[in-house]
Amino acid sequence: MGAFDSNVLKRGRRPSGAEKLIAVVSDAASEAVVNSFVVDQGIATSHVACGTLDDVVAIMAALKESPRYLIVDVSGSTMPISDLQRLSAVVDPSVSVVVIGERNDVGLFRSLLHLGVQDYLVKPLTVELLRRAIASTDPSVSARMGKVLSFVGARGGVGVTTIATALARHLADKTRRRIAYVDLDPYGGAAAAMLGVPSNNGLMELLQNPQRLDQQLLDQAFVAQSDRLFVLAPEFPFNDDFALRTGALTELVAMLKRHYHYIMLDLPERAGGLVDEAFNASAMIHVVADHSVHSTREAARLCRFAEGRDTDPSVLVLLNEARQPVTGRVSSADFVAALARGSVHPLPYEPQMLALAENLGEPLAEAQRSPFAAEIVSLANAITGGEVAVPARQPWYRRLLPNRGTR
Repeated sequence: MGAFDSNVLKRGRRPSGAEKLIAVVSDAASEAVVNSFVVDQGIATSHVACGTLDDVVAIMAALKESPRYLIVDVSGSTMPISDLQRLSAVVDPSVSVVVIGERNDVGLFRSLLHLGVQDYLVKPLTVELLRRAIASTDPSVSARMGKVLSFVGARGGVGVTTIATALARHLADKTRRRIAYVDLDPYGGAAAAMLGVPSNNGLMELLQNPQRLDQQLLDQAFVAQSDRLFVLAPEFPFNDDFALRTGALTELVAMLKRHYHYIMLDLPERAGGLVDEAFNASAMIHVVADHSVHSTREAARLCRFAEGRDTDPSVLVLLNEARQPVTGRVSSADFVAALARGSVHPLPYEPQMLALAENLGEPLAEAQRSPFAAEIVSLANAITGGEVAVPARQPWYRRLLPNRGTR
């Protein structure tokens, strides 16, 4: 049942996306209390209705602008933790979430706090309870923080930006996560062209003004590729030096984690202070390599460099068939053996579809028609914890034919 098909929500107006507070509760008495709270606090823009957690998920997935506060009711849920995990996938980290329910359970309260919920209120609901819960929220601190994903190549031309932009589109369009894509090549990386957006100097503005990092400055600096994908893609003059103050990227990433589900860092180099700060901030580091001896060696070095950190990031090697397969290159088996690690994710050679998507700045073909796109879906599922999709590499009827090569 979608939020806008729900009978209880049809009686009220649809959220416009400009509300400061959205509340969906399970009973009329709670709805009346929340409405009284809205009047008491003088909240000019709000949406209050009766409904279910499914309704809340549908509402939040459809909104282009998130509210400051979200009140949800888990009274009718048999598995509130699982339901709220579904909700967290479509709620921006900057939203303060207050949960109300009927169970006075310390274990449930602790689990909700672990999910990033601001407070848990036990019914019967009162205006004073709501006032205390909302008053305890600190606009400068979010309990739920976004995740940083870094992408770096073992050598040039291995397809780092091709993979990262395809993954960013999928996370934004298909899973409805809020994505900040940061191309850290100051002299004009390929991300802007691949995503079909203009370059600007927004990244420089953010890095040089850490004291002004707020939502308004972020909105001005980012280029919106869609309602869920926002891009920083600088284009510095070639004859200008790019000097980055130590700690500037760390401060920027810390701010972005409060407003986006995933911050994707497209790294142009393999070493230096910029990469070091990016790796320290990352929850997942993707090392992209190809089937060359040099790439194999550098991938092994990068993995050791990435793993030697106090933050203990997950490191995944992406073995991309960026060039036409020929004999004489390092085989997949030899590559895995050389790295001595099991987390190697292969991506197939698919030049025509990738060239078309890159030159037109358009999304990849559907996973059902593209092995490469299917692997992007698999990568996205590994990041979000979704079900791993099985790539459709051949027509279904081929699987019914006998294998003539195994006699």
